[in-house]
Amino acid sequence: MGTFEPGTLVRLRSGGKTMVVKHPSSISQLPDTLLLLCEYQSKKRLVQGFYAIRDLIPASVDPGGERT
Repeated sequence: MGTFEPGTLVRLRSGGKTMVVKHPSSISQLPDTLLLLCEYQSKKRLVQGFYAIRDLIPASVDPGGERT
């Protein structure tokens, strides 16, 4: 299991949206947690959520710049 740096593109192992990992200082109320704060765009809205690190994998980006 790897460590995800802020700004890294990730997605759930089961598939789904490509998300961006947010900076850990954003979650000062949850110290020493195995949850990771991520955000993504949905219907012109910014959605943030906490995800278990074990359920995330790095997202691939094709050469055209599109996320997959």
